[in-house]
Amino acid sequence: MALFARMASLSVSTILKRMSMRLSDRDPRAALAASLEALAALATKANAEQYAQGLAFGFHSPLGAHFRHSIDHVDALLNGIATGEICYDRRERGTAIEHDRAAGLAAAVDRAALVRAIPEPALSSTITVLALTSPQAPEMRFTSSVAREVLYVFHHTVHHTALMSAQATNMGVQPDPRAGRAPATLANDANHAQAR
Repeated sequence: MALFARMASLSVSTILKRMSMRLSDRDPRAALAASLEALAALATKANAEQYAQGLAFGFHSPLGAHFRHSIDHVDALLNGIATGEICYDRRERGTAIEHDRAAGLAAAVDRAALVRAIPEPALSSTITVLALTSPQAPEMRFTSSVAREVLYVFHHTVHHTALMSAQATNMGVQPDPRAGRAPATLANDANHAQAR
């Protein structure tokens, strides 16, 4: 709790500076940490009310709910690495991360540091993933690797950043045009730009 309280009191610029430590661009931990940076950068552009309560046409959850959902997936991943089982379906809703932008930004900084600290040998470890495939069916068990799950959470975070970017735009917030764009899309855009 002390870390959370300390992080929540930091300025947005300090939070973003602390997130700047990089791993190799080919490292899935770096990709996930960078996606958390993009998520935080988007949240800094919205005001506290837009973050916690703002709804745009066609969206059913405010930015903070998407932010919390993304952090929940990172937490499931990190907890799963520690226990050997990941379950993305078990999430706490309505937490401070969802309603308080400072808490969300502090969580993003904390989780990015924790993701960067995943030991490299752990990436090749197998892990069990529990998932619901239907609300009426029991949880299914799947075997995966830590690296694959880091990549899944990365893509999931990018996807929610895209949703948040669209919603923010509809509320008059100008997100970074690259926010929420998958690496394959950015690479395709760069290839088309070079071809012109």
